[in-house]
Amino acid sequence: MTGATGFVGQRYVKQLCSRRELEIFCCGRNSSAGETFKQAGAHFYHGDLRDENFVNHICRNMDVVVHCAGQAGVWGSYDSFYQANVVTTQNVVEACKKGNVSRLVNLSTPSVYFDFKDHLNITEDYLPSRFADNYARTKYQAECRVSAAHCDQLGTVSLRPRLVVGVGDVHFFPRLISTHQQGKLKRVGPGRNVVSMTSVENLMHAMDLCVLGPDAVLGEVYNIANPQPINFWSMVDNLFFALELPALTHMVPYSLAFGSSWVAERACNLVGSKKEPAITPIKVSVAARSMTLSIEKARQKLGYRPVMTIEDSISKYAERWLLEQRSG
Repeated sequence: MTGATGFVGQRYVKQLCSRRELEIFCCGRNSSAGETFKQAGAHFYHGDLRDENFVNHICRNMDVVVHCAGQAGVWGSYDSFYQANVVTTQNVVEACKKGNVSRLVNLSTPSVYFDFKDHLNITEDYLPSRFADNYARTKYQAECRVSAAHCDQLGTVSLRPRLVVGVGDVHFFPRLISTHQQGKLKRVGPGRNVVSMTSVENLMHAMDLCVLGPDAVLGEVYNIANPQPINFWSMVDNLFFALELPALTHMVPYSLAFGSSWVAERACNLVGSKKEPAITPIKVSVAARSMTLSIEKARQKLGYRPVMTIEDSISKYAERWLLEQRSG
């Protein structure tokens, strides 16, 4: 597995290690997390996926490769995203071909759908007229390389999970909490937007189906999310309530928030700033626009049967967060 020291990667390596009949090999950027994997019985490699020799070495004679590594976010040059998402994925694809790998499972993203508009029940064949940012653009290029490599010798599959949350989340929930604690978080627009989200346990289930399932699940791209879309801002309210944080009381009109974010992003681009502005048009639109995914294809062809709700994910996350706050 690549990207083993990220949120999803760590959760999945730990899950795989619980299956004693499997031998797990993984790589990532965080050496301390790698030591934890070794203690759990996995083999850990620290290296750069842009290095073809390193990738060839870690993929050689693997039965299945799970590719979770990549650069996420809304800020950064096209080249940095291209190197981290496209070049590394192409290296993994080529290494799988050379190394007699029979199956490649790729973690992609539904960010490829995003175009600043409301969308409900999006199916896997939808694409906007243009991608919103370099992340979406390069992840789609990477996904296409994985799909093009599918053949009898190497079966491939890609997953597009939306807003993955749960215990261990180091991105979405922590950023909401930090912004709120700084007094900078405001409800954007009237707060009626509904979204698909994914409990990390449900993503683990989908990954198991791709890794361990029959060959019939391969050669496809699948949306992954919890079955029930939720109101975005009600979810935020429930999160803060569970964390015993003050309720969110301030609201800003969407047009004002979007205009301000556009000015901030434009200013940073003009001065060549490498620091991401506090607000960007994409962040504002994600918080104000509806986006829900159809998971019917995953249900029918992959056998996806999610069991964890977002409410349960919030509860589990809050329990761990409060424990850490009180002990530290």
